[in-house]
Amino acid sequence: MYAGIVCILWPESHTAPMRVLFLIFALLSLPTAQAGEFPGGHEALVAVTTDWIAKDQSLHRDLIEVTPPDRRIPIANCQSNLAIRFPFTNNQKTIEVVCKNPSWKRYLRVKIEQQRFAWTFTQNLVEGTEVDPDHIIYQSIENVGSLEPLSQEEILGRVVSQNVSEGDVVTSDLLGEEIAIFMPNRHYEAGEVIQLEDLSIERQTQNASSQPVTLWPQQTVIAKKQLTPGHPIQAGDIEIAERVLIAKTTIVNGQVITENLVESKLEAIASYGPQALTRVEEIIGLEATRTIRAGQRLNASDFVAADLVRKNETVRLVIKRGALEITVETIAMENGKIGEQVLLKNPDSGKEIRGIVIGRHEARGL
Repeated sequence: MYAGIVCILWPESHTAPMRVLFLIFALLSLPTAQAGEFPGGHEALVAVTTDWIAKDQSLHRDLIEVTPPDRRIPIANCQSNLAIRFPFTNNQKTIEVVCKNPSWKRYLRVKIEQQRFAWTFTQNLVEGTEVDPDHIIYQSIENVGSLEPLSQEEILGRVVSQNVSEGDVVTSDLLGEEIAIFMPNRHYEAGEVIQLEDLSIERQTQNASSQPVTLWPQQTVIAKKQLTPGHPIQAGDIEIAERVLIAKTTIVNGQVITENLVESKLEAIASYGPQALTRVEEIIGLEATRTIRAGQRLNASDFVAADLVRKNETVRLVIKRGALEITVETIAMENGKIGEQVLLKNPDSGKEIRGIVIGRHEARGL
């Protein structure tokens, strides 16, 4: 590497500072190895490239995998600094390595494992332990599977739903919350109404495998199946019920509905559709479009607006004049539904009068 040795003779007349200058000049004249010189070879190229990526991306070398070029392609030494870069925008799968002296260029394939961080337990904890800041630490992890790591705010104050070990990643399936659960104090048969005041309310750690009722509905609640004392009521154990109208006796097609033909029955909402009728006022005066047997549920589609006054039928007409009320028996000259005007005829005088239908065979004077 070195060409030879420089020998310097110092004249007696030179001062000390002049001797120093001559020494520095001599040392600078000696040939030296360049700091950026690359020795060549496939392994060296992979090592240099890996180091550059680790520094450029602030990653650990273990997360970087550089594939060396084909062994048949020579990798010569380089007398200058290698120029390394990702040549393609938003692409870290290819790295470019360039040497200027001698001139050569190589492209290498790169695989970068994304480093992930998550909260992990710092110690073994038993089921039911409330998590505090000393129980967890945020650190690099290799794998969390398909579960998303939680934030610190989502962890602190919750309780572990099962025993956990030091180093376990904190995930939602390992955590629960203390929730209010409802316990029956006696046996309930399916369809029986459950009153909130007849239940015990306890606090328990939520378990991912169960779905207890945590908020009692304000509507009427019935048991969907048999319930046993001491067992928490699950979401599938109960259902909301409401009173719906059923036929009290057989209603024939075309019959106008009156209050004595229907009654109400408590049924689960899930067992009937949106057209179920719940109030008697909804169907009084309507006409059945089919024959409905006693005990069958009444739906809105079973009825249409009826002609409460029909042509040639007798209609009771009520006429009010202040405090005076007069009732006249008339004959309907046409059909009319509730609230409609109809033409009526007094059979004694033959005079025709208009009235407003207010019920079956009933009208009031204008």
